[in-house]
Amino acid sequence: MINEEKVILMTRASLFEEKKGKGKLKISRYFRHDYISLQMLYGWFFMTVSFVLLAVLWGACNMEYLLENLHKMDLKSLGMTVLLLYVLIVSVYVCILYGVCSYRYHVAKKSVGSYAQTLRKISDIYVQEKKRSASATVTEEKKHDSFT
Repeated sequence: MINEEKVILMTRASLFEEKKGKGKLKISRYFRHDYISLQMLYGWFFMTVSFVLLAVLWGACNMEYLLENLHKMDLKSLGMTVLLLYVLIVSVYVCILYGVCSYRYHVAKKSVGSYAQTLRKISDIYVQEKKRSASATVTEEKKHDSFT
């Protein structure tokens, strides 16, 4: 006979694994500090690449002005301004990224915990079914022994 509770729990576990659970299971394999550090490192790298590309794009758009006024500009203050802007933008981005990654990790751990609880319930159902089948075979053996 089909155990409806077991089917419902198995369906719920399967849906979690197939849909939203893939990414959350990957996240939960990391320690919190490791996951957040890795994401912040990725974020810093891609933000640096983005900043450089935007600076090159700005320079290309303003090339005429830069070439006409290159001899008049204070390159040291321009460099310090660009560096300060870079540090400011990256630090704000990394702080926001820290909050987002902490939240993602917390949500992933919580949902994987409920997934693990579902798996424990399924396992308990299998243990109960195994005990019932084992007791049924012992009962059958006793019935056969009494007839002989």
